Amino acid sequence: MAEDIPVEDYPTEIEEQLTGFEQGRCSSVDAVNNMVQTIISMPRNELVQRLDPLEQAKLDLTSAYSLNSLFWTYLVTQGINPKQSSKS
Repeated sequence: MAEDIPVEDYPTEIEEQLTGFEQGRCSSVDAVNNMVQTIISMPRNELVQRLDPLEQAKLDLTSAYSLNSLFWTYLVTQGINPKQSSKS
């Protein structure tokens, strides 16, 4: 990644972070993808039946947090500041 961008397009101080991000990105994305595939590979009812009530609550909270975080990230990538209210 860092080698694909001309040096004048980004500060040289962040080259190490960019290189580290690129190298770690694939493994992180793959890990998330594997977890999501595991969760969606079976019907939700079947998954929930295998969990005790505390694990069910953790699954629900983690799902809600994950969806919220992904939507937040989507908004940011679209140039929208999620911290600003759209109500005037």
